[in-house]
Amino acid sequence: MRTALLIGLVIAALAIGAWSKYSTVRADLAAQREAIDSEWSLVDAALERRAELIANLQPAARGADAAVWSGLAGAAATLAAATTPRDKIDANNLISALLAQLSRPESGAALQRLSDAENRIAVERRRYNEMLEHYNAQIQRFPDNIVASIAGFARDDAYLPTDAGAQH
Repeated sequence: MRTALLIGLVIAALAIGAWSKYSTVRADLAAQREAIDSEWSLVDAALERRAELIANLQPAARGADAAVWSGLAGAAATLAAATTPRDKIDANNLISALLAQLSRPESGAALQRLSDAENRIAVERRRYNEMLEHYNAQIQRFPDNIVASIAGFARDDAYLPTDAGAQH
């Protein structure tokens, strides 16, 4: 009788401990997803700000390569129309590649604002990528991987590449 009671108490304690761990990990992963979504909105705003600056800068860049500016205008429009982070990341990659091709003989306030926008994107991109990296690492660790699987949390590979073009 005492053995059965002891076994019942041990099983109850294990069940309570497992539920507690599940609840804690699930809440942490949900909070991380919310933080990632929030950071994405900051990245998105920085990308859109740069696209607006590009649209305003184009007429002032008389000596610049017309094909590059045409491509930038198209990429900025693609960015504006994109609805998913992956589509926005792809449009951003195109804009970054085109900006790298652009010769910038002009110096002025518009180009300085574009440079400031690039710096803002770099800061937000770094924060966003770090949050994704932490989240993806957590859902791969035991026992968090079990909780993530049960609760429906999946790996998110929507990283923004760095200026070097490296992707995670």
